[in-house]
Formats: sequence, C-alpha cells, structure tokens
Amino acid sequence: MKAVLRFFIILAAFLIPFTFIGQGTVGERFPIVVGITLAVTIGYWLCYAIIKKKNKEQEGK
Repeated sequence: MKAVLRFFIILAAFLIPFTFIGQGTVGERFPIVVGITLAVTIGYWLCYAIIKKKNKEQEGK
C-alpha cells in the first residue's frame, strides 16, 4: 500500500508543475501528459521490482 501511495505522490509531483507551467506555451498537452504518466509508471515500478528483488536476495544470504 505504501508503494502505491509513493507512486501517486511522484506522479503528482511530475504532472502538477506541468499543468501550471505549460498554460500558454504548449498547444497539445495530452500526448505530453500521457508520456509523463507512462515514464513515471514504468520507471517507478521497474525500480520497485529491482529493489524488492535485491532485498529478497539479501535476506536469503
């Protein structure tokens, strides 16, 4: 449950500034928002899986 909360906080940290900064300068924002969402999702859960795997290996030793 903590991992999901951390994910949404990181996602908000990347999306909220973009919504305020890109008001007049960016024409089509949807592809950028989708790109940010996918990048944060893939990056976070990939790192989470790697860290879990390393912790499991260390517990076994």
